[in-house]
Parts: sequence; structure tokens; C-alpha cells
Amino acid sequence: MPSIVTVHTFDSGGIDDVTKVLQDFDGEFAPELPQLRRRQVYGYCDLFVQIQDWDVADASEAHRITTTDPRCTRLDERLAPYLGEYAAPATWDGPTDRPTATRFYLWPAERLDNLEQTHSAVIVNTQQQEHIPQASRLFAESDATDFPHTMGTLRRQIYLYRGIYLHIQDFAHADSRKVISAVWDDPDPRFLQLVEDLKKIIPPYRPEGGALATRFYHWAAK
Repeated sequence: MPSIVTVHTFDSGGIDDVTKVLQDFDGEFAPELPQLRRRQVYGYCDLFVQIQDWDVADASEAHRITTTDPRCTRLDERLAPYLGEYAAPATWDGPTDRPTATRFYLWPAERLDNLEQTHSAVIVNTQQQEHIPQASRLFAESDATDFPHTMGTLRRQIYLYRGIYLHIQDFAHADSRKVISAVWDDPDPRFLQLVEDLKKIIPPYRPEGGALATRFYHWAAK
């Protein structure tokens, strides 16, 4: 079940208006799109991150629906006044013409059942494209142990968009922030080592404060 992840700039003062637009659309039209299983929208600093999970064969099919279905294009038109284009920094070493974030890491590979009943946490940092192989290796080594199961991670997806790093974890626990906090309260040495290794190649987007985005909108199919 692929996800479509989009990133824009955003003024948090527009949260109420954006929420209303999404509620109107998902209340009327989302049930007419059986392939759309879940929508989550997050805010972080000046960023707007939307995650759509689609029950289709691959991401290209999901992208085709979102860009050609008149209902989806109308939603984009209604959201456009509140969103801006995120411009890649001069140091970005990857493509700038891709409309959505690119997933470069997925664990586990199999389909996640009952996706609509899971809860996500989104970590936002920065990353260069050249570090994709190293970041993938570090996570693959960690995910090959019992640590993700101990933490309660059901699925891990990592995306990159114009230098924005998005680490999306799905949990069964309703309070994903509490799950993340618990890992820091009693840290596993393997986790601390992973964090130290990642710091060298994935610096923060916001030097002060945490990296966890705040979800302000959620819709899931019945």
C-alpha cells in the first residue's frame, strides 16, 4: 500500500481553514475514492506535510489518481491559497522537478494490515541525496534486530524531498508521541548509537527544539 507524500511551505495560522477544506472534501468525496485509505496532515515549523495511503499497486498509480481525478484536483485548487512551494536550498544535491517526496527506505516489505487503525509519528530533519545508501544501511541494520518490535514500530518509511528528510513510523499505540518519548526515557544502547550515527548525515531542520511534527488532521476509511 504505497503512500503519496507532499511537502509545502505553510503558515500555521491557516490550520483551521485548511482543516475545514479537508473535512468538507473527505466528508463528501473521499468515500467515493475506495482506493484512498487514509489521509494525515502534519505541520512542522513552516512546513506542511500531507501523507495519503492508497490501496493500489504502486505509487505511480496513486499519483495518477491524485493528479487526474477531478475531485482530487479540485481539492488541490482549494488548498492552493494556503500553501507555498518549498524551494530546495542551494546545497541540495538531488532533483527539484519531482512533485512528491521520494521514498528511499521501507520496512517491513510486506503489506501492513489494518493500516487505518494505526497511528503515525513523523520526524523532520534534513538530508543530502548522497547519504541515502548510508542512511538506508543504518536503518536496515537496526531493523534486522528486535529493536523495532520492542519499540512497537509496525512500519517505517523514509522519504526525501528537496533536502527535507521525513521519517514516518506507524504504531498500534494511539499516542505516537508517548511511544517516541518512552524510547528516550529508557534508551536502548543500540538506539543511542543509531542516533549518533544518523546525526552525522541527517542534521536537524530546526536546530532548537524537537524534530517531531504535529498532526492536525486525520481521515481514515471505514
